[in-house]
Amino acid sequence: MSRAPKRRSGWLALACVFPALTVAGAAWGGETARTRAVRLDQGFVIDLPEGWTLEDPAEATGDATGRMTVRLVCGTLPCKRTLEVCTLFLRRDPVDGDGDDTARLDGLYASPTSRYTRIRSALKSTSRDATLRGEFGKVRFGTRLWYAVETQAANRFKSGLFAATVIDGRYLGAICKTCETGEIRHEAARALLGSARRSE
Repeated sequence: MSRAPKRRSGWLALACVFPALTVAGAAWGGETARTRAVRLDQGFVIDLPEGWTLEDPAEATGDATGRMTVRLVCGTLPCKRTLEVCTLFLRRDPVDGDGDDTARLDGLYASPTSRYTRIRSALKSTSRDATLRGEFGKVRFGTRLWYAVETQAANRFKSGLFAATVIDGRYLGAICKTCETGEIRHEAARALLGSARRSE
């Protein structure tokens, strides 16, 4: 793992211990979302739940593979405690393969190695000694199928929801993190992901 993710992991640990100190700078800057449709790159559109903000698109980053990232932050009163965030991942190139979106999504995780790699990456991104909350597999958010898995973090770290789908042949991935420890979590994130669509 690179040094940058390690620094982020330490920050997330502190965030769950001192939420009131971190939320002011992270969640309340910029315009407040009012359950509105937001257009991303490559024609993707999502509905931001009320109280969520989209970081300045000009600050979106990429990597050597051409993947783009967009960070969404929750600024509701409950999120002063849960500090929920979602990061969306887009790729510049279409997903390889034949067939419809479901077939292409299946192709992403067709091999045991690809599924194992995704699970190990999710656990490593969560925390040391993280565990899985259920199996990695296809679930439905809204009307669309996603490959997803939830993780349970070690004490003081954020647990995660890791998901990916294909829409009109284009990849959309998501990592959502929260300090919430109850059985029901990631409700806003699931609604957000369930609203994803493309409009050219």
